[in-house]
Amino acid sequence: MCSPASSRSPMEPDSPRPRIAVVGGGVSGLTAARELAVAGADVVVIEGSERLGGRIRGAALAGTTIDIGAESFATRGGTVAELIDQLGLSDEVVRPAPLGSWVIDGARSIPLPAAGTLGIPAQPLSRATVRALGMPGALRAAVEPLLPRSVGSEAGSLAELVRARLGSRALHRLVRPVALGVYSADPERLGVATVPGLAAAYAKRGTLIAAARDLRDGQAAAGGAVAGLRGGMTQLIDGLEADVRRRGVAVLRGTKARRIEARRIEARETAAAGAGTWLVLGDDDAVLAAADRVVLAVPENVARRLVGGTGAAGQATDRIEVVALAIDDPRLDRAPRGTGALVARDAVGAGARRESGAAPILAKALTHVTAKWPERAREAGPGRHIVRLSYGRAGSAPETVGLDDAEVRGIARYDASRILGVDLRADTVVDLVRCTWRMGRPPGSRDARPFTAPAGVTLAGDWVSGTGLAAIVQGARTAAAAALAASH
Repeated sequence: MCSPASSRSPMEPDSPRPRIAVVGGGVSGLTAARELAVAGADVVVIEGSERLGGRIRGAALAGTTIDIGAESFATRGGTVAELIDQLGLSDEVVRPAPLGSWVIDGARSIPLPAAGTLGIPAQPLSRATVRALGMPGALRAAVEPLLPRSVGSEAGSLAELVRARLGSRALHRLVRPVALGVYSADPERLGVATVPGLAAAYAKRGTLIAAARDLRDGQAAAGGAVAGLRGGMTQLIDGLEADVRRRGVAVLRGTKARRIEARRIEARETAAAGAGTWLVLGDDDAVLAAADRVVLAVPENVARRLVGGTGAAGQATDRIEVVALAIDDPRLDRAPRGTGALVARDAVGAGARRESGAAPILAKALTHVTAKWPERAREAGPGRHIVRLSYGRAGSAPETVGLDDAEVRGIARYDASRILGVDLRADTVVDLVRCTWRMGRPPGSRDARPFTAPAGVTLAGDWVSGTGLAAIVQGARTAAAAALAASH
């Protein structure tokens, strides 16, 4: 719990230590708590689940442990790498195999052009881009730098801007599948600001092609696109928890905050909390913490509920189900779709031209885990492969929700066969694990509603800072700095 207000910060011996409650024990909340503790604050983390980590989670599959949530982090800017180094985990960083990824569009399987940003090709006349778009589509995209800045200036969404400047083929074959895979949202619903750095680069250069090149070069300068941790991304959570506890942060698991209230509690003081500006209340209005400031590192609908809103009016959440299969089939040793593939809506995949009435692929993406991460392949053993499929697109529930494991196994095996171009027999699937997540709207979504937190409350999380660990960690640091500044 929070320490008494009379305790003194070694950094400011003449001032009381600011007491700050962090609601939410995911990456955002734990990172914010660490920043606050390093600065000398008295911190408590309140997490409703018995498990820390949010959408970072491990799962047992065929005798090994895999990431069933986030599996990697963007190396751009070095934000996450810096945190990993501070936690003493730098030796655990691993890189994915350089196999590239694919897009499944209709019955076509297309290698995704390298060195692009959210599917925006940095080299529109490269062989890979011509293969993806055809020569007419590639030529249409290639003239984009010659278009006046006014073209697309009235666009209200990422899709409208891409369509106006690069053409419909670039939108439908490249940008839309990538946006659905990364943000679980159609680019018609996303603003340009959704993509970290894209709005600024486009404003500076005046062309999407040049903006994509700038972002590509920035990523290369930071040392590559993505990386992971040898033992899985749960190592990051374990490291954060150990670090904050060592710094005196109280971490309350399985303690659900029901609301927060701005009020002093002289008559209601308990052993759990002294008088403070903000109360964090649990079941039956039990005082979980009293603090000078509160950081809400929770989804937007939860944040609205905690400050007195309904939780449902501000932000609809989309569900995503991740289904992982362990497959014994040596034909997958050649990694037919590299590290994985993104799937365009209504795609039917490999082999569909030879069949009539082929059912569409329901998955929106597939990651070939054992092809992407050599460490996972060594753990799985020769001939065994692990693939992860994601279900659920913005505005519609995952097709797998509510089905039993046998039904989901059949759907996932069919989709993996179509995506990978290998007819997988039922007896080759030796294990399955599944997990459902709720995803909020990313910043810049056209249907996002304004939400201003009360004075003394700071917001953090992917719906505030953007999707991806790099954005989340930086956003958590920003939130912690704002909470500290407001406490003095």
